[in-house]
Amino acid sequence: MFSDDEARQGVVDLRAQLEALSAQHRLLDERVTRLEESLKGYPEMVNKMDNLNQDLAQMRGRLDALAHQIDTVDKRSHELYLDLDARLKTLETAVSHPGEGDSPPPNASGAAGAGSGPAGGGDGAVPSAVYDKALAAFNAGEFTKSIKLFQSFIKANPKDSKVPHALYWIGVNQISLKDFKGARATNQDIYKNHPDSPKAPDALLNLASAWTGLGDSATARATLKLLISKYPESAAAEKARARLKAH
Repeated sequence: MFSDDEARQGVVDLRAQLEALSAQHRLLDERVTRLEESLKGYPEMVNKMDNLNQDLAQMRGRLDALAHQIDTVDKRSHELYLDLDARLKTLETAVSHPGEGDSPPPNASGAAGAGSGPAGGGDGAVPSAVYDKALAAFNAGEFTKSIKLFQSFIKANPKDSKVPHALYWIGVNQISLKDFKGARATNQDIYKNHPDSPKAPDALLNLASAWTGLGDSATARATLKLLISKYPESAAAEKARARLKAH
């Protein structure tokens, strides 16, 4: 049997243990409360993060679209400048040497060349009417019509120096129409069959865009690296480097 003193001491000890356990319980309860409060905002935080990621993806898409539009406008302006420069040179030649020889004027569509083949067959000095119409259709946003006209130009003038240019614009039209498989084939044709054309670097840049449109980012990056390796000093290579850094 315990004495009264031992019993009282035992009660005191038990009370002390109870108070200690109660204090620990309160601390744990407070921690659980704080955790619950923190977790209340967690799903909302996750949703916000998901929304931010979606917004970022949309912004990247818009930036890519804007970059492509800027590239297109830049190339279109350059193409129009080249065409205008060629026409001015032709007119200057005609003014400087009027009546020289028996050759017809540049715009006389073959009247004096019967049996001699297409005039200016490979120099591309004066774009054909079909080429001009195809470019005008592209400028007007009539991409399908532009493709058909450029294809007609190539069929009628397979040896013309502007064939790579026509192919390039076909590829740009195809990308505008989101025909990425067609754009892939067209730009591969330019690089493989016209590697020395001024349009070859741009064709590789657009080929990378086509691969991106097809969801193959690895091949798109490899194509950009190929462009930089093959045409390191080109304007297209600078754009390729920028794209690689951005992604």
